[in-house]
Amino acid sequence: MKTELNITLIARGCAITGDMVVNHGISCFGLLAGGIISTEGLLHIGEGGLVKGMAQGEHVRIDGRVDGDVHARGSLEINGQVSGDIFYCGTIRLGPRAALNGTLKRVARMLTIEAESEQDQASIGTQRAAERPADERTEPNVTDISRAMA
Repeated sequence: MKTELNITLIARGCAITGDMVVNHGISCFGLLAGGIISTEGLLHIGEGGLVKGMAQGEHVRIDGRVDGDVHARGSLEINGQVSGDIFYCGTIRLGPRAALNGTLKRVARMLTIEAESEQDQASIGTQRAAERPADERTEPNVTDISRAMA
């Protein structure tokens, strides 16, 4: 049985304006001026990559920079910069170069945003702090990579 790897690549030097929703993995090394949702697989913001908007995925790895909220339904690894609130359901790892400017919140999996219809996709990135559910947990659950590897 042949397995195909489905991944979208935004290469260095590329710039995309607008929101993106993909049903597979994505690696961004360029500029994305808009929100991004990956419904399955890995959402990777590589070194030199910049997302100016919300980033959401099952498994999220940030080696570049995100200027907006980050939602991770599974695992989250940050080795780059995030200027925005972080919402995660599973595990989180902060690397030695991680820089965070925002709040860190562990939430129930059902409280995460998911792309379900074209109407939902049109409103990507428009969720405001006042609209977030009041029952979100606010205590951090952070593991530093250096401690995890020791």
